[in-house]
Amino acid sequence: MKINALTAAIALWSGLGLCATPPIAWAESPTMDGVYHYADEDGAVGTWIIRTTCMPDCVAHVTTAPGRGFDAPLIDGRYTVTRTVPEGATCPVFTAGDYNLYGGSTHPVAFIQWWDPVTLTGEVDFLETSAPCGLPDLRDRFTLTRFD
Repeated sequence: MKINALTAAIALWSGLGLCATPPIAWAESPTMDGVYHYADEDGAVGTWIIRTTCMPDCVAHVTTAPGRGFDAPLIDGRYTVTRTVPEGATCPVFTAGDYNLYGGSTHPVAFIQWWDPVTLTGEVDFLETSAPCGLPDLRDRFTLTRFD
């Protein structure tokens, strides 16, 4: 069996890795380090301080108030978190005759929250609450605006 010299040379060069393709260029990690203004469609506003780490997966470490915050991993191009806010729902003062039924009480709310680090838009999907007044809107959209 004869081996063509050109075929042997190609096999040898390929085996040595000399015909290897250049490494794949990875997209930049969607870091969001900075201070952002949070505003939802119902008028709720706040300030988020975000620090992002990407080793090996990206996680946004968000501070919403002194001593309060959460971590949101990057999943399918969105920072996503399921969390509970202890005083997330406030029932209005509601009376029936001489009885104060809700009394402006606060209650925990569980929800899924996600946002796109490129468009800086996201949604909150409310899952449950123990608030006797319920939740009037089970989904909110919000935007983040970076302070310079």
